[in-house]
Amino acid sequence: MPGRRSTSQPPPGADTALLRWKLGHQLFHLHLAAMNTLLVDARGSLESARWVELTEALDQLRVLYDAATSTMTYDADFSPEMYEQLIRPSMAPPFMSPGFSGVLNTEHDQMTDRLRGLRRRFKELKRTGRVPEAVAEASARLWAAQSRNRRNHLLVCERFVPDGTSLLNDYFRSKETDDSGQENPEERDI
Repeated sequence: MPGRRSTSQPPPGADTALLRWKLGHQLFHLHLAAMNTLLVDARGSLESARWVELTEALDQLRVLYDAATSTMTYDADFSPEMYEQLIRPSMAPPFMSPGFSGVLNTEHDQMTDRLRGLRRRFKELKRTGRVPEAVAEASARLWAAQSRNRRNHLLVCERFVPDGTSLLNDYFRSKETDDSGQENPEERDI
C-alpha cells in the first residue's frame, strides 16, 4: 500500500537515537578512564598533603562529572518509544547476555569505589582540621557534581523505564521462576 512503512524498516529517527546512545556511552567510558586515573592521583595527593595538586584534581573530577552528566543528556535525547522499540531490545539476548546491566561496568565500579574511598579519607582528615579551605571548597564542588549526575541519571531512568524494571531484575525474576520448578518460557524448546 502506498504510504505504508515496511515492518522491516526502522522507525523514523532510529539512526539518530542509536548514534546518540552509542556515542554517549563511548564518551562515558572515556570519562570513566580519566576519572579513575585522576582519583588515583587525588588519593596520592591527599595522603601526601599536596593540597594544590589535590585541589586541581578535585576540580578536574568535577568537570568530568559535569561532562558525563551532559553526555547523558545528549545520549538520551530521543523519545521513550524509541528507547522501548530500539534501544532496550539491543541490550537483551541475542545481542547481549541475559541480565545485562550498567552495574556490571568494571570501570564504573572502580570509579565509585575510588571516589568513596577518597571521600571517606578526606572526611577523616577534615575532622582533624588539617585540610585547607580551598581543598574543602573543591571537594564540595565535586560532591555537588556527583549529586547532579545521580539526579540526572534517575530522570533518564524514569523517562525510559517508568516502572523501574531493569533487565537485570527481570533476569533474576526469571531465575527465581526457574528455581521454583516452573517452566521458564525463554528456555522452552521451540
